[in-house]
Amino acid sequence: MMDGMNWQAVFTAAALLMSIGMIASGRFTMEWVALGTLVVLYVGGALSADEALAGFSASATITLAGIYVVSGGLKRSGAIALIGQWMLDAGGRSPRRLSGIMFIVTSLFSAFMANLAALVIMLPLGYRLSRASKTPLGKLLLPIGTFTALGGYLTLLGTPAHLIAADILHQQTGIQLGLLSIAVVGAPTLLFSLAWVLGVGQKLLPDTGERPVQVGPNLQELRKTYKIDDLFYRLRVRAGSDLVGKRLRELRLREQWDVTIVGVAHPGGAPFRPWPDLILEENDEIVVQGKRADILQLASIHHLEPKGSVSLVDLARLAPAEMELAEALIPPYSSLVGKTLGELQFGKRYGLTVLAILREGVASAQRLSEKTLQAGDRLLVEGAPRQIQALRKDAEIIILSQLGVKPEDVVSKGSRIMLLILLGVIVLSVLPWFSLPMAAIAGALATIILGAVSPKEAYEDIDWGIVIFIAALLPLGTAMNNSGLSATMGDIFELFLSGMSPYALLAALFTISVLLTQFLSNSVLALVLTPIAIYLAQSMSLRPEPFVIAVMAGVSASFLTPITDVICLSLRTPGKYSFADYPKLNLPPVIFMGLSVVLLTPLVWPTR
Repeated sequence: MMDGMNWQAVFTAAALLMSIGMIASGRFTMEWVALGTLVVLYVGGALSADEALAGFSASATITLAGIYVVSGGLKRSGAIALIGQWMLDAGGRSPRRLSGIMFIVTSLFSAFMANLAALVIMLPLGYRLSRASKTPLGKLLLPIGTFTALGGYLTLLGTPAHLIAADILHQQTGIQLGLLSIAVVGAPTLLFSLAWVLGVGQKLLPDTGERPVQVGPNLQELRKTYKIDDLFYRLRVRAGSDLVGKRLRELRLREQWDVTIVGVAHPGGAPFRPWPDLILEENDEIVVQGKRADILQLASIHHLEPKGSVSLVDLARLAPAEMELAEALIPPYSSLVGKTLGELQFGKRYGLTVLAILREGVASAQRLSEKTLQAGDRLLVEGAPRQIQALRKDAEIIILSQLGVKPEDVVSKGSRIMLLILLGVIVLSVLPWFSLPMAAIAGALATIILGAVSPKEAYEDIDWGIVIFIAALLPLGTAMNNSGLSATMGDIFELFLSGMSPYALLAALFTISVLLTQFLSNSVLALVLTPIAIYLAQSMSLRPEPFVIAVMAGVSASFLTPITDVICLSLRTPGKYSFADYPKLNLPPVIFMGLSVVLLTPLVWPTR
């Protein structure tokens, strides 16, 4: 009780309150506050040196670092882009189907990576979905944020708060929660939320948000729109070819073969945009545009070695400093209307190559020099970045989007390998004889060994601020135990909660956690409330697991309001949401989650 509270408990409480205040002020970074608190508690005798440093070898810290590396591999390899493309292909043009697939994929991403990282990945896809289905962003962005949060309830990897609570439970009781322990609450809530959002929730949201047109199409979409698969090829100039020593203007490939050279690379060098007087040399590689049959016939006659096709994404990656892609529009008032590209000498006039023309939804990439331009034509052009920038000042053509290569555009050969690595981490982590931290380490090692990321990139992909914060935060739970603060706070809670049934206690812990997390960091709350939940359970001769799950579920429900939740805050401006939109959409899922905590958790972990 309070009367028996010793000076060390008071000292620990003061240190914790001061650290919470410093973090809440926003003037200090979380990891340095946590490290400073750790030193203070060590100096004050609440922690030994070994206890103070134990967080750096804790399961939660190691697991988090390993998962960051695997997540980085997923992004860098294009595995996420691959899944995103599958998602858009499967969804078609149906807004409801596209939304449902988007929400499910968002949840799966956030189940195995940091929520904010998952949101950063999914937001561009959300803009693309909005454009494809003509759905207002206001109907999509907040649900994407909601399912980013709910996906974190499928595994312990979803948020640092889950890992902190699980690690404290293991330290204090020896009980080890599995990877999917929280899914007893998360999976039913996710299913309910899908039905709620798609059925009712989206209708409650405003038809607001930034216009989707502000986000241009990506390269994968342009590949489909302009239908230019198998349009670009690499050819090597062999020894003995009659093209060796000739200037490009002398080749007349467009006139004879309807083939255009869009790039040249000297041996061992990067491709660059060619100029008419460039002289071809032996072993040069040329990137050409045209029909496959014409290109192969050209290669046979002129003794050129075909080196394979070049995708639109690969074309954009060839030499971004020298060549870039853009999509341009011919406005009705343009003097170019009614003239052919050949008459205009478009390439000479603008320094750009037209790769394809889109007119009334129909794409054409053949005999472009003979095409008469019409108002509303969209041109896919390629050229030097400075030429494209100069075109922005020309009133005759409107640049719709300048297209560089983005991570979501590029799918490498390692993308499927990374998906297998992620699957391997999941399988290993649920095996009874393989721990979650070791599964994360194995996944990180496989990601580096198989070349998805380099060691340097692996270090860059780890959010060291979060890792250090967790490592410094975990020993504070030990300090609460050592000083008697956990017991004192548990006794205070017991004064109000004594006599409750286990079900009522679960509901109370969940509700308290939900309310507090609207104002305080969920990681800090997990640190403070988990030892109290364990103490209350043990003092009432109950098993601690369901009560720790109740705390996990509650402290991660900060998405109910935009007060402290970073994801909610980041969506407020682009979605143009009011404060009331958040509880309007998210309160029913949180209530259902509370019912799941009370009714379903004891079925998996009986309270006695």
